[in-house]
Amino acid sequence: MAQIDIDALRAYLLDYCGTAAFSGFPAALLDVVDIERASGHELCRIAERLGVDLRRFAVDEDKGEGC
Repeated sequence: MAQIDIDALRAYLLDYCGTAAFSGFPAALLDVVDIERASGHELCRIAERLGVDLRRFAVDEDKGEGC
């Protein structure tokens, strides 16, 4: 199981969905709220649903929270 930099993933997803929300997809604001409140595992599920490659956020096995 890969370890994921949850802080970096959360920041990326907030930017991704926030940009979508203000570019004509207001429903993406619901995702922003979910991302802000999500645990590490929930963030990984959201990222997978959105098609984000989680390997971009992989870190050493002994650091961070994993998916």
